[in-house]
Amino acid sequence: MPQYQYTALSKNGTLVAGESAAVSADTLKAELADHGLLAQRIRVKREWASVVLRRGVRTEAFMQVVQELLSMMRAGLPLPEALAIAADRPGEPNLARVLERVLHDVKAGALFSQACAAHPEIFDSLFLAAVRTGEKTGEMPAVLSRHLEFLRRKVALQKKVSQALAYPIFLMIALTVILGVMFVFVMPRFVSMYANFDAKLPAPTQLLLDAVAHMPLIVVLVAVLSAGAVYGWRTFAGRPEGRLKIDAWKLRLPLVGNAVRTAAIAQFARTVATLLGGGTSLVEALRLVQESFPNRAYAAKVGEVAASVTQGESLAKAVRAANLMPNTAVKMLQVGEASGGLDGMLAEIAQYYEEVLEGRLTRLMALIEPALMLVMGVMIGGIIIVMYLPIFNLAAVIR
Repeated sequence: MPQYQYTALSKNGTLVAGESAAVSADTLKAELADHGLLAQRIRVKREWASVVLRRGVRTEAFMQVVQELLSMMRAGLPLPEALAIAADRPGEPNLARVLERVLHDVKAGALFSQACAAHPEIFDSLFLAAVRTGEKTGEMPAVLSRHLEFLRRKVALQKKVSQALAYPIFLMIALTVILGVMFVFVMPRFVSMYANFDAKLPAPTQLLLDAVAHMPLIVVLVAVLSAGAVYGWRTFAGRPEGRLKIDAWKLRLPLVGNAVRTAAIAQFARTVATLLGGGTSLVEALRLVQESFPNRAYAAKVGEVAASVTQGESLAKAVRAANLMPNTAVKMLQVGEASGGLDGMLAEIAQYYEEVLEGRLTRLMALIEPALMLVMGVMIGGIIIVMYLPIFNLAAVIR
């Protein structure tokens, strides 16, 4: 069963903290009440090992688990048997370990959603919302089918972004390797050759030779500064206000900002459409999206939309007021609300902006690739020219 951490108020007003295993948070709350304790806060205990293992679980692997569960449930297998089969994953030991724990909790009497909620490092709030909806309606296969389609589109989008970034990353690695070879193997040969010149070297060449001579110190200094910059960046990004500023900055970046905004719009529309199609209410869907959205600046706007919708505002008006989507998408939302097919219209909006994102990524890479090639050419060509300057001046040295 899931392990919970709690704080509770005793009869004499003392605050008590502890841990306990329970089927659900509500069950633990009732158990504490039986012992004369008023629960103040209850949350799932997150094991450090599970948080570390999360890095080894790919979205595509999780999608395969959902696909297997869906196929087996459609075939008529009960959930425990389906989980037992899905947990047999020799190639994904981290995911297999979590699925075995979920199976153990389900056999002990926990609901599937409760057992999954004990492992937030694997099962996000969107998946949990889908499962809870399936448990309430008794249509788990249909709900899992919609979530599976959501995961497929998410993986497809991730692959498109990875493919777009692959070549620029390769160029940067190639540049680093070429410069490393030149400084480690080529430059020392030129140093010994220049030693035979009984003349003052050109200033650019001398500067380059000084850099080579002090290369160990430079490497250490760059490594220390880089480590300090990374630590400072992570510390700043780890704070809520810091992450909010960074995410807002991403949306305002030239060229890249348009792609980031388009990806955010597509993800928002796709996620809300999936939740609405699964039976989740609009307000609850917006709340879940706000909690799980990776860009916190955009998530803050989603929160504004959720607050407006809660007060009775239509989704289209709330989205327009928060400047969450372009006017074209807002008009489509108005049509969806008027026709009663909001989830379908959101899916169409997501499809449209996913295609727009693909086009923008293609254009962005078309600009980045030649820019990187130019940088490589200038750097490597400049170093070669600087190394050969003394040879160009060799005739004057001989005279």
